Amino acid sequence: MKTIHSISVILTVFLLSCTGQTNGQPQQSVQKTLDEQHQTARPQRLAPPRGYEKVKLPEGSFASFLRHLPLKEAGSDLHYYNGSVKQRNYDGAVVDVDFGYGVADQCADAVIYLRAVWLWRTKQYDKIHFNFTNGFRADYARWAKGERIHIDKNTWKCWYSKDTGADYSYKTFRKYLNIVFTYAGTASLEKELSTITGKELQVGDVIINGGHPGHTVIIVDKAVNKAGEAVYLLAQGYTPAQEIEIFNQWFCINPQVKYLETPGWYFRGNYAKRFQ
Repeated sequence: MKTIHSISVILTVFLLSCTGQTNGQPQQSVQKTLDEQHQTARPQRLAPPRGYEKVKLPEGSFASFLRHLPLKEAGSDLHYYNGSVKQRNYDGAVVDVDFGYGVADQCADAVIYLRAVWLWRTKQYDKIHFNFTNGFRADYARWAKGERIHIDKNTWKCWYSKDTGADYSYKTFRKYLNIVFTYAGTASLEKELSTITGKELQVGDVIINGGHPGHTVIIVDKAVNKAGEAVYLLAQGYTPAQEIEIFNQWFCINPQVKYLETPGWYFRGNYAKRFQ
């Protein structure tokens, strides 16, 4: 979200925020994924509500990448970018990745980061591109080949120039993301996503209201019951910039219901979107 652009975490009760027609409301650590923690913890950490089972996800997919995000240990504090504590003994999960340590690492940037890292790891370089708020398209493939983006701060005109040699390293990739984080935001990201018109959501779908300010969260897991009813696990960045957090709450989301309340934001309208 930008204008431009010691209590155990293992809970015995998990909140299912879904009733009737309503939406919503209702130092390096040892890394464990959602699945690993929910298999080894008793009671299960971030487990689906009683009667729900996680859906099968294609191996190597963006959805599977999100389900298997590395997490900090249960009971870790949730930090702002400057190291100060936002919440001690966070009752959800703190994602243990290279994000949340810069002032520009905000909500849209968390979604961009997760999508871009998966594409980079799977070497889908040509698909890594995001628009700045002014509409300029920042292509990682050009950046990796040695082109750099220049910006006239008076006119906000942007252009590429060949400044260095090719480099596909993570260090160079992360520098590309830093400039995207600075000049992109919810307003630009929303325009790049397609609107979901049906009731069914998938892991990797994005909940977003673009604007100045705006906000966005991303679906990182999904579970269904025998009746076919689905619940979803959500992750977010925020403003001020912070680490990525996964809420300790499963949400019932119907995109045809035009409101959804999450911790920190009330989404309205056609908020359910998907990467193309």
